[in-house]
Amino acid sequence: MKQESPVKKEIIKRAWLIYALFFLFGIAIVVKILYIQYGPQSADLKKRAEGPRTFRTDIIEAERGDIYSFDGRLLATTLPMSDLKMDFRATGLTDSVFSANLDSLSILLAGFFNDKTSAQYRNMLNDYRKTAKTGQQRVFRIAPRKVTYFELNKIYGFPLFRKKNSNISGFIPEKSAERVLPYGTIASRTIGRRVNDSLMWGVEGAFDEYLKGQDGITKMQRISGSFWMPIADDSNKEPLNGIDVITTIDIELQDVAERALKEQLQSQGADWGTAILMEVNTGEIRAMANLTRRSNGDCVEDLNHAISQRINPGSTFKLATLIVLLEDAKMSLDDVIDIDGGDVMIYGKRVRDSHLGYDKLTLKEVFEVSSNVGFARAVNDKYRQNQQRFVDQLIKIGINDTIPFQLEGYRGPYIHTDAKKWSGLTMTSMSYGYELEMTPMQTLVLYNAVANNGKMISPIIVKELSQYGQTVRTFRSTVLRDRICSPSTLKKVKESLEGVATDGTAKRLQIDELKIAVKTGTAQMPNNNKGYGTQGGMDYLATIVGYFPADNPKYTCIVAVKTFRGAGRGANYYGGSLAGPVFKAIAERVYGSNIDWRQPVTEKEKKNEIPVVKSGDIKYINTVLNDLTLPYEQRRGLRGDAAVIKDSLGIKVDTVAYRPDLIPDVRNYGLRDAINVLEGMGLKVSFTGKGKVSKQSLPAGSPVKKDQNIHLTLN
Repeated sequence: MKQESPVKKEIIKRAWLIYALFFLFGIAIVVKILYIQYGPQSADLKKRAEGPRTFRTDIIEAERGDIYSFDGRLLATTLPMSDLKMDFRATGLTDSVFSANLDSLSILLAGFFNDKTSAQYRNMLNDYRKTAKTGQQRVFRIAPRKVTYFELNKIYGFPLFRKKNSNISGFIPEKSAERVLPYGTIASRTIGRRVNDSLMWGVEGAFDEYLKGQDGITKMQRISGSFWMPIADDSNKEPLNGIDVITTIDIELQDVAERALKEQLQSQGADWGTAILMEVNTGEIRAMANLTRRSNGDCVEDLNHAISQRINPGSTFKLATLIVLLEDAKMSLDDVIDIDGGDVMIYGKRVRDSHLGYDKLTLKEVFEVSSNVGFARAVNDKYRQNQQRFVDQLIKIGINDTIPFQLEGYRGPYIHTDAKKWSGLTMTSMSYGYELEMTPMQTLVLYNAVANNGKMISPIIVKELSQYGQTVRTFRSTVLRDRICSPSTLKKVKESLEGVATDGTAKRLQIDELKIAVKTGTAQMPNNNKGYGTQGGMDYLATIVGYFPADNPKYTCIVAVKTFRGAGRGANYYGGSLAGPVFKAIAERVYGSNIDWRQPVTEKEKKNEIPVVKSGDIKYINTVLNDLTLPYEQRRGLRGDAAVIKDSLGIKVDTVAYRPDLIPDVRNYGLRDAINVLEGMGLKVSFTGKGKVSKQSLPAGSPVKKDQNIHLTLN
């Protein structure tokens, strides 16, 4: 029998020893586990294990819903943004590393943000570095604004920052979710903002319950050090993202309204203004602009004047008075009222028209020229023996109703409803829009009822809630009054509103091919409890409100502008001239975008209608006329500049020669061609207006002088 070698025996012996040690070690572990689990300290250890140092509950924020325009354009959304900061005492940010990258980093930051020069960025970074070394502060914000995810990726390519280790570069992008308005400040007050649970406004505030969604929670367990990981637990809850809100806003019409309103506030030095455009049948608000002009001339959306400014409506309230006189007092539009020159005393108070000189006017004419005297005398004649009946009839129309609206901040009307508490002047003042208060929105709703064949409906700004592309809820206007007056009265009222546009205070606002029905108003405004007239002047509210097209109303619009007219100052404060241009700009834009409103061109009109072509460079004119397949005749001359003449047969293009030492005749030229010709001769050109050149300051044929100024008027 072969004997095992001593070496092999020693190896086996040691192996069994190791096995025994591992076995004993395993037994020790099991014993220790059982001791911890069931020993005398097990309860205390279990309590400590489940404490806050080992487990925690994290909140998973829900994604806030988006806000859209009526046609699906994004008005507000949440994006990941980063605030760019630097730790100037980072371990790896040595003086040599900082100095080597300073110049190139400053150049790129200046080019990216375009708010400072590269030298200014260099000085700023140097100053931060020096301050950090003193120990006062080590982390500084280095960018003027937060950046998007895509911008951050570009910035990561900058010198120093491309070393994404913050211990080396010091670069710290602090990330957060930010609410972003893709169209900037357009409709920003209407869209609104949510700062915290107690500070919110606009759609963001009114629909916060839907937009914010429901946060989720997850239980986390600490594995080691600062490393935590989520674990399964019955308390875990997935976040429910917010619901999207679909508004009624048309972003293009909103832009037109804001631009027109801003231009009028700045050019006329007015204080604030509001413009609302509403669809007649649905009550959907297509545009709601609210601007306040600051002392430096900038216009901002800081208040929703449309729904919060409860003020004397002035002459726009005469619509309600007219309805009462026609419906209840049974007056006719042809009834004659003695105006007595437009300056009378009623109950010891002077009532005066802004336009004097009328003696006798029909009720329709009183409305068209907006005579305070005419309405005061008509109402006193019919209701002085029963003044309560007058206010009861106004209430019957719906004047005193609080209109439901989806945004916070809406103020209801204020009207004296108890005639027993009136003074002798109350009813007279109410007849033309004083001693009562309404918001511009309330006035708009009244006029919309006339446009809507007598049915008064509430306005809406949000029409739908949607989640994952599926409609969750829809909103519709509330019918406030099925009929504010009889059909016969309504017909007379519409006729009167159209008369204001054709023969009254708004006749300057007529729009080619678009028939409008409007009423203007100019109301004096009190200064809180100090009465009318302060600082040697007067505050006025200029208003225009109406609908279009008049024969088949689609939209109702109101524009109200508040201004101050100082003593001896010829400020523009009338409704037609101050608010009217904004109304006209909105109506023209709406008309231009609705081709269905236009009359179709007949075959006869097609044959006779010859387009007007501006004068200009002959090669451009040839290109355009050839592309449009328009017949034309051309006579060539010495130069390539052309005068265009149209006649019943077609378009004649005559080339015109001009001498370089004489001023040419550039009338009928387009601006580009006129500038090319004149500046080519060494003249300095300025211009005003739009269209083609109608006038030139230097007469044609006069000698040309170098650097001579010439002004062109376009029309």
